[in-house]
Amino acid sequence: MSFIGQNTLRTKQLNRALVFQTLLRFEAPTRQEIAAFTKLTPATITNIISELMAEGFVIELGTGVSDRKRAGRKTVVLGLNEEVKRVAAIHIRSDRVEMGIVTLKGNVLTSTSFTIPEKINQVEFLRLLIDKLQSFLHKNQRLSVSCIGIGSVGLVDFDNGSILEAEHLGWKNVNLASELSDIFHVPVYLDHNVRGMALGEKMFGSCKNHSDFLSVYIGQGIGAGLFLNDQLYRSELTGAGEIGHMTYQPEGIDCWCGNKGCLERYASEEALLHALNLESASSIIKASQNGDAKVNHALMEAGERIAIVLTSFINMFHVQKIVIGGELAKADLPLIQEIRGKVNTLSFLAKKRNIEIVTTDLGEHQGIIGAASVALLYGVFTANK
Repeated sequence: MSFIGQNTLRTKQLNRALVFQTLLRFEAPTRQEIAAFTKLTPATITNIISELMAEGFVIELGTGVSDRKRAGRKTVVLGLNEEVKRVAAIHIRSDRVEMGIVTLKGNVLTSTSFTIPEKINQVEFLRLLIDKLQSFLHKNQRLSVSCIGIGSVGLVDFDNGSILEAEHLGWKNVNLASELSDIFHVPVYLDHNVRGMALGEKMFGSCKNHSDFLSVYIGQGIGAGLFLNDQLYRSELTGAGEIGHMTYQPEGIDCWCGNKGCLERYASEEALLHALNLESASSIIKASQNGDAKVNHALMEAGERIAIVLTSFINMFHVQKIVIGGELAKADLPLIQEIRGKVNTLSFLAKKRNIEIVTTDLGEHQGIIGAASVALLYGVFTANK
């Protein structure tokens, strides 16, 4: 998602994507401001904007006064027409599935969710997901969608649109994108749910103006999506970001991945629920807010453990900001306070400048917005992978 473009025919789709992203990043920019920010020529911007207006994506909002170099001169300001296209978004967690219909600006128009039955096999799950999605889209058929984005737990093959393995659910080699595309006759884009959330932070959240940041999700496991130089980082295999499987305690608790002492066995939502004998994240939050000393101590311990692993990560990648999401990030719990304090105490980089650590502002639909961001970036803004 680099914002620096090139004036070649080969990069026309990239340049269109840069214009889309600039319109998301800035409120009512002018053509001149878009050209200055993307480093594209005014002629290229004029051509792209003309195309996008003809397709209904961009509208003129009226005249405004530019505050860059042309101060005092009235120019036409532009905006996205978020009604022209919508995408369906599916967030697959270990315990439930969330679905929504989302606009070009990341606004969730409607949503629903369902619990994943225990011990459901992947064939049964696929049938259930198709039935639920068909019902959801039929109920909201006035809100037609141009493509589908999926953010899923597990090891995900982005290029082939498949879930290689979801250990918590017992699935292997689920060709989800092709199956749904055949049924719903629209393009389907699948990525890891936490990488989708990182895209959501970049496109619609608090990281629009940050080129290097880490999006951390604390749920049944712990995952991360990394942006470096305005690009979502991927490995050759499954995209990286499995910080929950970085070793916290050598020779510690066995993990399903085959390792011992993985961070998520000590600091995830699941680990906390097991240690505290509680049933849900909301029960942890309620107990913490009521001053339960045992719960708050456990949250502080988990925060310290996460901070230790994050510090090693930060010292390698030099991110400017960390955004934390998940149920336990909805309140300023001791977990978040401990992460914020410990990272900035332990990190070598923080000796020069504190690392900004915040909770996500994408709200309860963080997972849906993340899945939608995958569809929007690859299915609308660039139209290919």
